[in-house]
Amino acid sequence: MIELRANKITVAYQAKKIITDLSVTFKADKITTIIGANGCGKSTLLKALTRLWPVAQGKVTLAGRPLLSLDTKEIARRIAFLPQSPKLTTATKVYDLVSYGRYPYQKGFGRLTVSDKQK
Repeated sequence: MIELRANKITVAYQAKKIITDLSVTFKADKITTIIGANGCGKSTLLKALTRLWPVAQGKVTLAGRPLLSLDTKEIARRIAFLPQSPKLTTATKVYDLVSYGRYPYQKGFGRLTVSDKQK
């Protein structure tokens, strides 16, 4: 794992600021828990840290590099995000869901290799 850092970020939905001037560091090899009341911005923070929602101000870095400078495939190789209520069919198997994490390592529309299946 590599360090993920937010430096004085502000995140908004339209004109409403949800997160204001927040700085946080997620250190390598550490487990971090984000707790708070419903609607306080936990999911919004995670979306901003994974580039799924834009940061209005401030900067997010991954391994010291600005998140906005990284291509999508590189971010997908470094960060996994599974929302609390994913939009999946009821027939999705856990194996299939986990295997999606190997997608950024495949070439084109490749299939899982033996090595992928072992990971």
